[in-house]
Amino acid sequence: MGALLAMLSKGETKRSIVRELLQIVSGIYSTGRQCDPGVWDQLDAPTAPDDSVLTAAAGSFRLSDPPQKSVKKKLDAMASLLETRQFDALTTETLIKNYAKAKRNGEQTKLGRSPLPDGLDDALGALYAAVRSKTLSLLQAQNQATGQILSLYNGQITQLKQSRRTLGFDDIAVRLAGQFSGVDHRSLSRRLDGAIDHLLLDEFQDTSPAQWQVLRPLALRATDTSVDPDPDPESAVKRSFFCVGDVKQAIYGWRGGVAEIFETVNAEFDDIQSVEQNTSFRSSAVIMDVVNQVFTHLPRHKIADAASAGHDADQATYEARSVTKFAKRFPKHDAFKDSLAGYVRMETCPKVESREGSDKAQACYQLAADRIAELHHAAPTRTIGVLTRTNKGVAHLIYLLERHEVDVSQEGGNPLVDSAAVELVLSALMMSEHPGDGRWKFHVDHSPLGKIDGMSAECVRDWVTEYGIARTVYKLASLISPVCDERDLARLKQLTQLAVAYEPNATSRLRDFVRMVREKRVERPQAAAVRVMTVHQSKGLEFDAVVLPELDGRLTGQPPLCVADIPNLSEPPVAVSRFLASEAWHFLDQPWRKAFGNDASAKITEAMCLLYVAMTRARQALYMVIQPCKPDDRKASALVHAALDTDTDITAGETLLYERGDPQWYL
Repeated sequence: MGALLAMLSKGETKRSIVRELLQIVSGIYSTGRQCDPGVWDQLDAPTAPDDSVLTAAAGSFRLSDPPQKSVKKKLDAMASLLETRQFDALTTETLIKNYAKAKRNGEQTKLGRSPLPDGLDDALGALYAAVRSKTLSLLQAQNQATGQILSLYNGQITQLKQSRRTLGFDDIAVRLAGQFSGVDHRSLSRRLDGAIDHLLLDEFQDTSPAQWQVLRPLALRATDTSVDPDPDPESAVKRSFFCVGDVKQAIYGWRGGVAEIFETVNAEFDDIQSVEQNTSFRSSAVIMDVVNQVFTHLPRHKIADAASAGHDADQATYEARSVTKFAKRFPKHDAFKDSLAGYVRMETCPKVESREGSDKAQACYQLAADRIAELHHAAPTRTIGVLTRTNKGVAHLIYLLERHEVDVSQEGGNPLVDSAAVELVLSALMMSEHPGDGRWKFHVDHSPLGKIDGMSAECVRDWVTEYGIARTVYKLASLISPVCDERDLARLKQLTQLAVAYEPNATSRLRDFVRMVREKRVERPQAAAVRVMTVHQSKGLEFDAVVLPELDGRLTGQPPLCVADIPNLSEPPVAVSRFLASEAWHFLDQPWRKAFGNDASAKITEAMCLLYVAMTRARQALYMVIQPCKPDDRKASALVHAALDTDTDITAGETLLYERGDPQWYL
């Protein structure tokens, strides 16, 4: 087990083994379970050069005499690492990357602007081969360990499910995909004891490969006229396969959806008739014109510069091609309601001289809340959708809007700990659970609960023992409710409801209940003109006005835990690997570089789809509030600014960057 865990973390010592295992199970299991166990053994690691070759390379580095001191220092450092065989730190070394780039371009290797001395090609080649062998060997071991962990987990979880006679949501699609992969579509009628003549699928762009593997035989049967022919042509039932979707709204890649599913259908089925619907019956002409301008002119941003000149070992190449492809395929949208008033505004928040991203986001949230409050008070009957990328942003904006006395409805939910009153109740429970931990007692003592005679860890524990956790929570909430505002009172009520639902299956440890409260998301839906939610939750909805206050995050988010090589979406992956930093992709063979690049391309495409969905939720008005940034930053805000081609300075704070339409559109 120790060796397995060491392989899993590339030999590094992890602070939390449990966290590492949970990340693997939650992030990779759904992909890995569809594959043959051999998919984790598809990465080949080359053999390292002999010791004599490495020793000779170290000597060549030490004997070289470049005129630049910085180059000499770097070569001596490389010699030391070669002599001690310490290659782990060189995976992302600049000199290694420069050598790889120079070799594929037929150029001389440089360090910065300084060319390296002649006669070092063999030494550099040996160094590169050693580092490549070490990097891919560690990745290979990590892949094999991951496959073993998933195999062990799958065996255990399968036994548990069978003993409890339960299934997970993914089990249905995965098990059916395994069954349907070996089914001839011509025999489906007999196997199903009935025929499906018409297959109609909505939101097709969100179909995962496993789901398509189940549906594919049904679609083949519905489109194959040679299957179950009717002897009487006049009375024959006409069969059909009909799917509706929008590849520009493929925003569920994190749960398996792939925008390329339409391309798979076109490649596998003959006589497919494609009909485009590019008229918006929701948005005004102003909104549609801006949407057209943004998405057809995305290549104006520098992110697209590497589309033609880049190499397949560079992540930027795939991302650039993805942006260019999205813009090239974007169809012109028309507005059915061409006389409907519309307005689009893009502005920067005050500039914050801080390196903390939270401080900059706070300035953006504050300006967005001001604009929302102004609009709501000017047009209280108009619906306003405030769309964020994160649930954390939802909670923060609700807090700011309520301070502006704006009635707001929260969709999707956040943990109840966004309320100080709830935190106080949880501290009282934790104080009784861990009386020796002064943090909880300090919180209780310096709160309204601290003013109550007899309030102590023993008191709370006695309440729990005598009355149960639900009544204890209710009692604590009642004690602090006189000093709570309406929002905290609502959260305390929801906390009490959680406790009531939890009590029948409560454990003996209060911390289990506290952990559940901190993790469980609870909605606060109410009838309100202003609704705050994430972009994912807004899909399918529409609002008179949309405010986008979170366009400054990274386009691609966190890197994936693994990358799958899926040549055909109708079949499971043929190979899977743990993620490798983009700076080290040049070590990979071409098929693996393509697999990693396709994953990066899909992430950029999904980011563009997310932006499209956010902008097109608006009927009449769209407000974009962004942080000041550099024009070439890899952010949605910078892409939109570049596409709109304004002369305004995006680096300046409190600046109106773009405005179009009627500011009083709501009259």
